[in-house]
Amino acid sequence: MSSIKCNYKCNEPLSKHTTLCIGGNADCFVEVETEEQLVSLLKFINENSIKFFVIGGGSNLLFSDEGFKGIVLKLSGEFCKYEISRNNVICGAAVSLAYLAIKTAEHGLSGLEYLSAIPGTVGGAVFGNAGVKNCSMSDIVDKIEVIDYSGNKRVLTKNNINFEYRKSDLQGNIITKIFFILKNADKNDILKTISQERKRRINSQPIGTKNAGCVFKNPESDSAGRLIDSLNLKNYSVGGIKISDVHANFFVNEDNGCAQDMLKLIDFVKDEVYKKYSIKLETEIKIIK
Repeated sequence: MSSIKCNYKCNEPLSKHTTLCIGGNADCFVEVETEEQLVSLLKFINENSIKFFVIGGGSNLLFSDEGFKGIVLKLSGEFCKYEISRNNVICGAAVSLAYLAIKTAEHGLSGLEYLSAIPGTVGGAVFGNAGVKNCSMSDIVDKIEVIDYSGNKRVLTKNNINFEYRKSDLQGNIITKIFFILKNADKNDILKTISQERKRRINSQPIGTKNAGCVFKNPESDSAGRLIDSLNLKNYSVGGIKISDVHANFFVNEDNGCAQDMLKLIDFVKDEVYKKYSIKLETEIKIIK
């Protein structure tokens, strides 16, 4: 690793890098600041057959209590920069989605306001096609730059990407840059929408707690939160993990919970929902082992 000019830490607790605050140690945690560093690191990883995982803002993730046997890679430096020119927005994958929504709003550009309360980075949001009820990242992305796991740089237009509900076919690629073409609108109207979205989240989700966002994807024509709530499972807990009393599709790390607690609670809820409704819930959070 010393040959790669990156900041890195050995045996780094992953609980420090996830919103759920759970996870054992990563063998190596690397912050990559430039594309050159990223390509060099991927070459090192491939030459040495090392397992790796790319982390963004740390939401939507569950690492095991045993940690990660390999390299956890986080983009920083130049990947945290953005440019706004007229209707065109270019941003690095590590830019905060909430921050970019505010900055584009201040320029009178509409498109990101309904996504402004989603935690995490722009790159992570695109990769997982994050969204709200009537808007997803796939609706506003124009094109992206990626570096595949072999170190090759490519530009993909929206038509080259298969976006589905809360997922894409971008596996095997690291998103480095995102391009948007946004619409002109009244700045105050956009900022008002952002304020409304944040208030809605505050009123309907356990903001300020240790959670990973929605645990399950919504089944077709229904809501995972509604199904769980209908079984009177709010406040049900396993170990230190509790189903939120605000929104039943959020599990909160309330008392030094561990990944095993989280996994047991996930399996329990899956079983209970299936027994009652014959619906198989699919996890939205990524379980990393």
